[in-house]
Amino acid sequence: MSRSFPARPNMARGEEIARLLKGEIVQVVGCTEPAAIAYAFRTLIRHMPVPPPPNSFCACLHVSRDAFRNASTAVVPFLKKPGILAAAAAGCASRTNDFNVFADFDLRLARKFMKNGAWLRAVPVRRNGLYVALQFNADTGIILRGRHDHIEQLVVFGRDLTPRQKLMPRPPRLDEIFELARARHPALEALALDFITRQVPPEKGYSLEDQIVRRIAGRMAGYSHPVMTITGSGNQGIFLGLPYRRLYQEQGAAILPAVVFSLLAQVHLSHKHDRLSRDCGLATKAAPALAAGLAFARGAAPADIRRLFRDVPSRIGGLPCEGAEPACGDKARRAFQAVWNGA
Repeated sequence: MSRSFPARPNMARGEEIARLLKGEIVQVVGCTEPAAIAYAFRTLIRHMPVPPPPNSFCACLHVSRDAFRNASTAVVPFLKKPGILAAAAAGCASRTNDFNVFADFDLRLARKFMKNGAWLRAVPVRRNGLYVALQFNADTGIILRGRHDHIEQLVVFGRDLTPRQKLMPRPPRLDEIFELARARHPALEALALDFITRQVPPEKGYSLEDQIVRRIAGRMAGYSHPVMTITGSGNQGIFLGLPYRRLYQEQGAAILPAVVFSLLAQVHLSHKHDRLSRDCGLATKAAPALAAGLAFARGAAPADIRRLFRDVPSRIGGLPCEGAEPACGDKARRAFQAVWNGA
């Protein structure tokens, strides 16, 4: 009698997906929308021969509406101030060359940039997802689009310095997610393990649910501990990372296929939905992704996962995004209860 086995994924495709997932996981201090604004300033300034001194130059910033909303409300770490001016000031004073701009900046210099905000003109624009366009003058500017750290265009004094980046692979289909998680692809499981072990540290004396709520609310209020983000969201990274770290402590490497499944489901759902929108991503992406991984670990079939993708957001109910605020913690509680209590 012949036996049927799950199809082994194409190994080249597995490596592609690992590269995609690696690009979607970034460790960041602070909220990612103000970080994107700060990153635009830092990137542009570090390519200039002389950095502009405070209050002696003008900057025009155009930001997609959803990113503008979040950047206007999130508190910038260390500065302990919310808003786009704070993000821009930290970017002008940053000493880092990667997306983790709030991890190291000159606090005194940033405060000088904040003293008089007349140098900055910030305008929300009708664009979907993440879009940041910063211009110092007619021939010096930068555009970020799509991923928070993706430089679409960089021009300094008329010279095109846009990085030549390799195109990212297409996101995985659901059948590919099943195949890759079942195959226990080493690179994917290494990324999954790194994601959960480097996530924000646990808090003794608090339940898992309360830890998620506190970490997300604290992050919106300026919490300065690095967070492992997924598809541009630290809150969704915390929401996925903390439960799986708990399960990893209990089950060891046996839980890693489920972690891989959830992370790839998050990427899959982020491709179907805008990365930023009026709807809270905890409800539309992270909660169904967590539920899908847990269901996969219990032997769920593709039809079951598709049902979860539909049912979990409905079970949570409408969660409009009103900005990057401590109230995001309450939304995380509601989303977590919908997943964990039904698991």
